[in-house]
Amino acid sequence: MTVPYTKDWASLSKLNPEFEAASVTTLEMLRSVGANRPPTPLWPEVLEKDIQIPLRDGSSNSARVYSPSSPSTTGKPLAAFAFGGGYITGRLEAEEENCRTWVKKFGGVAVSIGYRGKLSDIICRLAPEHAWPGPHEDMYDAVKWIASNYKELDTDPSKAFVLGGTSSGGTTMMAITHLWRDENRIPLITGLCISIPMSYHTPSALPEKYSHRDLSYEQNKDAPVFNEITGNFIDSFVKPDPRDPLRCPLLWPTGHSNLPPMYMAIAGADRWRDSGLIYEEALREEGGVKTKLDIFGGLIHSFWGVFPAAEFSKEYRRKAEEGLAWLLEQSRLNE
Repeated sequence: MTVPYTKDWASLSKLNPEFEAASVTTLEMLRSVGANRPPTPLWPEVLEKDIQIPLRDGSSNSARVYSPSSPSTTGKPLAAFAFGGGYITGRLEAEEENCRTWVKKFGGVAVSIGYRGKLSDIICRLAPEHAWPGPHEDMYDAVKWIASNYKELDTDPSKAFVLGGTSSGGTTMMAITHLWRDENRIPLITGLCISIPMSYHTPSALPEKYSHRDLSYEQNKDAPVFNEITGNFIDSFVKPDPRDPLRCPLLWPTGHSNLPPMYMAIAGADRWRDSGLIYEEALREEGGVKTKLDIFGGLIHSFWGVFPAAEFSKEYRRKAEEGLAWLLEQSRLNE
C-alpha cells in the first residue's frame, strides 16, 4: 500500500498494519521453519538408520545413527550430537553434517539425538509442553544409553567418545560432561565439540569475577536472528532458573577440572559470544582443560545455517572438521 509524500519522513517507518500482523511470531510458526525441508542427498559413504532410545520412565527418544557404508571388523570412534533450538524447537537433521563428517572423514559412528514428544515427524520432549529439566533428562538418558550400548553400535569408545552440540544442544552437552565426571561414569568422554553455546543465562546471575567481563550481552542485544527479543520469546516458554547449573554450566558447583578436551566455535556478533569465551577461559585457566577455539568475527548466531552457501559458512564447516580431528587426536594421545 503506497502512502502520499510527506515531509515527515520519520512517519514512514510506522509499520504497515498487515505486515505487522504477519510479522507476529508464534511457537507454531517457529517450529514450522524447516518442517518441510526436503531431505538432503545421502552421502554414499554413510548409512543412516533411525532408532528409539529407552528413557527413565519407560518411554523412548528418537535418534539417528550414522555409520560407514563399508564393512569393518574393528570398533569405531563414537560421537553423539545434540541439536539446538532453545529447548523449544529443532530437528535431528540439524546435526547431520557433523555426523556424516565424523563417519566419512574419521571412520566413526555418530548418533544425532532428539527429544521426546511429537513435533512434526520427529520425537521431541520440548518446552512448554514438557517443563525443564525434561529436555536435559532426555538427552542425558540418551547419552547414557549410547555409552552402555556401544558394542551394539559397533563402536569402541576407547578410540574416542565425543559429545557435540550447537547452541542449546551445546549447553546441554557441557552440563553432561560435568555430570559424567562427578558420577564417575564409564566409558570416559574423550572430547566435547560445541558451537555458539550459552554457558549461563544472564550476566546478572554471575559472580563478579565473570559478570563484568560480559560485553556481548548488551553489545549484540539487537543482533539479527538471536537477540533480546528472541531470547525473551524463548524464556517465556522455558522459564529458566538463571542459577541452574544444568542451564548455566559455568556455575557448576564442583568446578571445571578433569573435563575432556573441548573444541568451541564462537560467532563475534552473537549475543552469547562472551558466554562462550568466558567458559573456554574458565576451563583452560581454572580447570587445566585442553581447548581449541575458533572465533568467527562479525557473524551472527548460527550463521552457517542462515547463509549456508557463503564462504564464511564453508570456512566454519572446514574449521568444525578440523576441531573434530583435533579431538580425535587428543583421544589417541590418552589411549
